[in-house]
Amino acid sequence: MDSYIEFLDYFNIDLNQFVEWGLSAVIFPPVDQVRIEWNYLKNRVFNNERVFIRGYGRTPQGISLYQGLYQFLFDNFNVDIDPTNNTIPHKLIYKLTDLKRNKTIFNYQVSHIWGRTKNIFMFECPWNICYTPKLMDPFTGHESSGKISSIFKTMFLKRAYSIYEPFISEYNNIILQYDIQNKIDEYLASTEFTLSEREINRFRNDAKKELSCISIPE
Repeated sequence: MDSYIEFLDYFNIDLNQFVEWGLSAVIFPPVDQVRIEWNYLKNRVFNNERVFIRGYGRTPQGISLYQGLYQFLFDNFNVDIDPTNNTIPHKLIYKLTDLKRNKTIFNYQVSHIWGRTKNIFMFECPWNICYTPKLMDPFTGHESSGKISSIFKTMFLKRAYSIYEPFISEYNNIILQYDIQNKIDEYLASTEFTLSEREINRFRNDAKKELSCISIPE
């Protein structure tokens, strides 16, 4: 039994119409503004300027693994942690859309479309954020499962991919050009850590997921 399906059936709501409404209500930042902010972000990454990521683990040592990785990969020594894990994306999407939660729009959530919030390119990425109706936000992440979640996640990612494909292709080229997956292994092999092998391997797996290419949704 799926409580979401039960809800739709009880109120005689068509599943396809529900999904279509959810997609139409998502607010994606406009492409022209995204292009400006994406170029600005790349410039900061490659020129050792300040960029933000979300915190990792429960200790400062956890996030220092990512900071060390970005020093190793891009020679960037100015990677900071978002003070609330949400401040920077909220400021960015307001700048991109001129819409503000609980001021001009209500019951919307700021969502990272592809997640990867410890990724130096993706936490502040203008094509990785959108305003999602709170009613639909659970279907974009890991909070729900089942038929509706599967359908909506797929359609949501396809819609975002179709809008931002040129930027996604550029991001994928960066990941491949810098040979990120292998460089993560090189970083871990060339650096002394006061961590257990289990902790190192956990970080290795997490980092490779965070810094992977984005595939076309199926």
